[in-house]
Amino acid sequence: MREVKIIESADRTELAVAAVEHFFGVVEELSGSTENIVVSLPGGRSVQDFFSCLSDKHGLLDRSTWKKIHFFWTDERLVSPGSPESNYGIAARLFLKKMVSMGLVDENQVHRFPGETSDVRKALEEYQTELERVSSGVVHVPILGVGSDGHVGSLFPRRPELLADEEPFLFLEDSPKPPSKRVTISPRVIRESCCPFLFFLGEEKRSAYECFEKEGTTFRDCPCRLALSGSRGRCYAVTDLD
Repeated sequence: MREVKIIESADRTELAVAAVEHFFGVVEELSGSTENIVVSLPGGRSVQDFFSCLSDKHGLLDRSTWKKIHFFWTDERLVSPGSPESNYGIAARLFLKKMVSMGLVDENQVHRFPGETSDVRKALEEYQTELERVSSGVVHVPILGVGSDGHVGSLFPRRPELLADEEPFLFLEDSPKPPSKRVTISPRVIRESCCPFLFFLGEEKRSAYECFEKEGTTFRDCPCRLALSGSRGRCYAVTDLD
């Protein structure tokens, strides 16, 4: 089981800054031994302050290290990139477009899943091939917003996807949370990562945070515990809960 580092503050601004500083520290450490560093990005409200702070504090990470980071998506809804439900759209608006416009990140470092595709399975196969090309299939730092039921990405409690470890990405046609059609990283990708970051923000996430901390709780009931099950690295839990 991974060691857990708790990053906590009741002040959301202070919390975002602390999370970004730890994230940059992880990326800098990885840059010494890894040619390409893959970070996967989620959607949701919990990570939006973190995204904005990545943009505001970009100078804390040197330009050469920014050039090593490749962004994939933890999960994506099957919608167009201009849709308000697009996870890509959230990240692009809050920090990625700025990073690209400043020349810190090249467009070929941003690996958007085409949510508007008419052939999801083909697009998913191509996305998996792209991850294999960039990092031999590894997501080094998955960013995971945690739902009130403990779900991460689109891995929901007691769902069959929690046992589907053959591929790095999975297609859901019947997500219990709308929209019903989504893609998500698999449990295996989280286990094989180096340093997952989990975000537990807001009182509605307290039960999820408690189940994350409770020994004996399984990932089948509390998917965010997948982040604890890796054999290397450290898990970072970011929370405003006391």
